Amino acid sequence: MKNLIPSKDNSIEPRGAIGKQKCGIIFWQKTGRLRHCNDLGFQSVITLINKEFSPSNIQACGKSCYIQFDNDEKKTIYLSLKYEADAKHSFIYGEAHTVYVDSGFHLFSLKIVSYIGKQLGCRFFVDDATDYLEHRSVEKLDEYIANYEIPVFESPDLLRKAVIEKQERSKIKPQADAKSKNSESAP
Repeated sequence: MKNLIPSKDNSIEPRGAIGKQKCGIIFWQKTGRLRHCNDLGFQSVITLINKEFSPSNIQACGKSCYIQFDNDEKKTIYLSLKYEADAKHSFIYGEAHTVYVDSGFHLFSLKIVSYIGKQLGCRFFVDDATDYLEHRSVEKLDEYIANYEIPVFESPDLLRKAVIEKQERSKIKPQADAKSKNSESAP
């Protein structure tokens, strides 16, 4: 795990801020002039993971891939190939919601990220909700997972309704601002 860089500052992710992880790990490849990945490299990484770790299921679709272990949908690692803001280079981005499983899967996911970095010859930034990369304590990792509370939504319809209302408010506000500017400029 030498090639993993703990990071809570997601503004350094090449496409911008992605938020802080709370239920596992988010990782993205450290890019640079010679440090990036292309489509062929991404497919090669998936093949190497298949050979080395023997997942129970791999669902690859273009530039995205879900890798499932032990035929358990909770034990899934998501990988994708994304482009930098300037769209010249692409990089590997991934997630694993490990707190829904156990500390063993969390450590296993970090091992896979480290393996990918080793195969590509690069380092990965990792936003680890459990802070395992800083404290390296399995006891603290187990404690975090045991105390993690899964958010409960009252109804998917309520969540959908809240998202739609927020989107509508953001559309109405710019239009109202434009109308008020027009009425102020009129003699």
